Amino acid sequence: MKSTIEIILKDDVQKIFDEFSYCFNMRVGFFSPEGDELAVGLKKPSSEFCSLVRESLNKRDECLILDNEKRMEALLKRDMVTYHCFAGMIESIIPIYFENIHLGFFMMGQYRSNQKINRSLLAEWEERFGSSEKLVIAYLKTPSFSQDQIKSIQQFFRVIVNYIVSQNMITLKSNLIVEQIINYAKNHIDRYFSIDEAASLVGKSTSTVSHLFSSMMHRSFKHIIIELKMEKAEEYFRLGPNITIREVARKVGYDDQYYFSRIYKKYRGCPPSEYINNRILKPSH
Repeated sequence: MKSTIEIILKDDVQKIFDEFSYCFNMRVGFFSPEGDELAVGLKKPSSEFCSLVRESLNKRDECLILDNEKRMEALLKRDMVTYHCFAGMIESIIPIYFENIHLGFFMMGQYRSNQKINRSLLAEWEERFGSSEKLVIAYLKTPSFSQDQIKSIQQFFRVIVNYIVSQNMITLKSNLIVEQIINYAKNHIDRYFSIDEAASLVGKSTSTVSHLFSSMMHRSFKHIIIELKMEKAEEYFRLGPNITIREVARKVGYDDQYYFSRIYKKYRGCPPSEYINNRILKPSH
């Protein structure tokens, strides 16, 4: 069954893949949970050797079965899995998650450490086609590394994956919707911002926006908007020691300073006047 989640890859992901593929002359990319290509460095196709094995020797099904098995193994381990295929190529795969939602896999592969083709594969080719020159030449074109180099490349691959994930370069479309709404609210903090207006802003229903906030932020839309206003109010109090509560209330969208004070106390546990006094009394470092 195809995944229904909408995945967003930022442009920098493709740039990183392109540089990696250029440096190591191998395929690296991001694939859907089902194994479909979503981004591949330099749009690099499978190696000529792998294509010959899959098509000329009719090994495509074997390749797909093995890849699927290793994807499942990586999912169970929630970590990188490195394996040799039956043709002698090495591949690494890392499952990617966003808030425990499986987004897909990073894969790096079609490189080798052996200098000679698997004997049984070579014998099968010669039995079918006679001369093995074409297959050998294709094999020798695939990138080859020592065991120490392979360990370093795999570690580098892991570092790159961790960086991409930590920088939110791969995320859900729904997460970007929430981010868009929050950014808009921050830029218009001085006025009332309703969930209906938020829904209209992103072209979604109010129920969808409500669900996105509860599922991704674990708080209601109203709660998040009020928190943004309280945080901004405290910023005004810190930066303007002589600013009044009335002025701050208006700056964060409340015409009634007493209503603002009640909301502030509800969400902060103390009135804004106490926050101001604590800031004044707190010794500087």
